[in-house]
Amino acid sequence: MSDAEFKRGMSAYNSGQFDQAAQIWRNLAEKGSANAQSGLGLLYYTGHGVPLDYSRARKLFLAAAKRNIPQAQMFLSFMYRRGDGVRQSYVLAYMWCDLAVSAGHEAAIYVCQNIAEFINGDEMLQAQRLASEWRRFNLQ
Repeated sequence: MSDAEFKRGMSAYNSGQFDQAAQIWRNLAEKGSANAQSGLGLLYYTGHGVPLDYSRARKLFLAAAKRNIPQAQMFLSFMYRRGDGVRQSYVLAYMWCDLAVSAGHEAAIYVCQNIAEFINGDEMLQAQRLASEWRRFNLQ
């Protein structure tokens, strides 16, 4: 798995060449690149360069999240917060956001603060407990 190839996909994405980014990241994702899984998930989540497919996006984000990719964890938080292809849940949105913060996603702190406005103390504890369980059983 080539970091240079992933960056080539990122360059294609940043220049709006979503089809090319999808092709590059798909090849890398199939070889197990967690960053490429997250990037390809974003394309399916937004419908850029590939058909919009929340189910496929979620699967790719989950695969990357298991490898502690904070961007994938944030996208899962967005999916649950908005109910994009999943049942809307602020508890799960907060859980994923909390995981992203732990993985080093600095902006996630502000997203977590926003989500916290929609949940009560018991739900916050539930989200934190779920995040702790996720770390213990899923991070590779």
